[in-house]
Amino acid sequence: MSKSLLVPFEVLKEGADLEKYLADPSKITQTKESDNSEKSSDGFRNLWDPTEYFQRLPDNRKRLYVPFYEVEITAGKFELFMDIEEIPSGYVYAPEFSGCVSCRVKGDSMYDRIYPGATAFIYYIKNKKYIDFGQIYLVVLDGYRVLKYIFPHADPKKVVLVSQNKTYPDWEVDKEDILHLFLVKGYWNQTAN
Repeated sequence: MSKSLLVPFEVLKEGADLEKYLADPSKITQTKESDNSEKSSDGFRNLWDPTEYFQRLPDNRKRLYVPFYEVEITAGKFELFMDIEEIPSGYVYAPEFSGCVSCRVKGDSMYDRIYPGATAFIYYIKNKKYIDFGQIYLVVLDGYRVLKYIFPHADPKKVVLVSQNKTYPDWEVDKEDILHLFLVKGYWNQTAN
């Protein structure tokens, strides 16, 4: 099973052996003092800049990482939608979700399938005309972003947003009100702190 990793760039560049690093991180070699990279006040290189990490990865390794945005998608009470920055706050090693973006799930309306705090991997659906009913989607409406199942409505111009947790009521939405639609390709539930 894949994990979210914060691995020093030296381990990732040019196909370095990630498994060796995971087995014993202490064996990573120190960066030479002659390195001209930006250093923090404590004298160490700033290796935790996710954008720099990603830019410096070999092209054949970039596809193994999924951008992570520090935005919570709501699975519960509906909240105002805030635009996210185009620069991700990090990257998650998740080759099985190549082509997706990831973000944090908030709320319990999708519990006991998707837990609060889970990382969701979502794929942008360009054509909202073709919805695969019964699947979980991130639905972006004017003022809201919600994680729900989508089911057909008796009126073909509408859909029904349904929670896994049955204490939440179903929500009827006009299809034309859906601004953006993302298919949930997968998720990692957090099972320990």
